[in-house]
Amino acid sequence: VNIHGVSGFLSNVGDVEDMTKNALHILQNEEILKTFKDNARAEATKFDIHTIVPYYEAIYMHVLNKLTIV
Repeated sequence: VNIHGVSGFLSNVGDVEDMTKNALHILQNEEILKTFKDNARAEATKFDIHTIVPYYEAIYMHVLNKLTIV
């Protein structure tokens, strides 16, 4: 998940000029590149299989426990 200004930049679909500006800004500024890379990696860990599977299992169990067996 890209968060604008935190782990990258977002542009409107088809706005090639803005995409180009943002890409050049990142490529010309190593500190921003490093910050975005670090932040993107940290954001990605939220979706690690060891983190997300227990979350989904808990949701499924909650739903199953609410079902009425006829």
